[in-house]
Amino acid sequence: MSLATINHPPGGQAVLMATNDRYQSLLAARFGQRFLDYRSNWALASERGQVGDFPLSLDIAINSGCQLSCLMCPLPSRPIERAYAPMKSHLFDALMDQAGDYHLPALTLGLASEPLLNPNLIQMIKKAAKASVMDIRLGTNGLGLNKKIIAGLIDSHLTRLEISVDALDRATYQTIRPGGDFNRLNQNIEIFLNLRSQRNCDFPLLRLSFLILPQNEKQLEPFLEKWSDSVDLISIQKPIWFPGSKLPKPIKNSFDQYGKNQNAYCVQSWQRLGIDHLGRVWPCCSWYGQNLIDLSCQEKTISSIWRSVELEKLREDHLRGELPLSCQQCATYGAF
Repeated sequence: MSLATINHPPGGQAVLMATNDRYQSLLAARFGQRFLDYRSNWALASERGQVGDFPLSLDIAINSGCQLSCLMCPLPSRPIERAYAPMKSHLFDALMDQAGDYHLPALTLGLASEPLLNPNLIQMIKKAAKASVMDIRLGTNGLGLNKKIIAGLIDSHLTRLEISVDALDRATYQTIRPGGDFNRLNQNIEIFLNLRSQRNCDFPLLRLSFLILPQNEKQLEPFLEKWSDSVDLISIQKPIWFPGSKLPKPIKNSFDQYGKNQNAYCVQSWQRLGIDHLGRVWPCCSWYGQNLIDLSCQEKTISSIWRSVELEKLREDHLRGELPLSCQQCATYGAF
């Protein structure tokens, strides 16, 4: 069965592919017009033409830390952030209260961290579902999965399980993701697919990610061939170089492309908001955005942050093509 592109955002840093668009059809069947309105609003936000009173999606780090030392990640070079520390329950509960008040459509758990480390993960997903979030996504390296956790995820109203794989064989995987276990990961994926099938469930949909690097680029086509008939979505991504990662620093692209190429622009500050485990705000999901604005959900509401002077200025800067240094670095080191 052949794969088709179902989402190709501006810049093309990540392309989403599927054999059929089950994501759209299943979520529309479950949530009806509310989901269709959400996707329409997402399309408008993708054209940087609509902001609204609240983000369309939140990216939340329910904890800090990760057990791997991946080549492309700056986390291993940051000992404090690499260590596990959970988001306080009262903070997560406050975020979900606000999500419910504003009818948040979408949520991703796992901003710059490994969420399966958090023992309260499934309860947190259930709280998001209770707040009427439609599309609840979990981004993970997949190594912490087991049959009990998978069963809990299926029962939790999670809509998308998103696992980063990036390789077709053990040797390549170990090179890219030191500390990982390729065989265990593949077993976990198979356990998930079998258990979901046995329970005759559509959700969570399974997305596998493949980040194209010199170490694995020849494996992309056989990777797609292996998984295209088994999983619901495949994300093909290009790397962004970050200080502290083990990838070689690339020669900068010409930043002039950002202003001249109508297909090269960032839309994240129109769509989503990142929140780390301490409540600090990221205006995007990129490491370059980590310290871009000095605002916290411990001190302000999400709605006030979303329409804050700081975020409005960032959007205006993007529209003019006069970006802050962090955004320029993101754009020139791989996003566009």
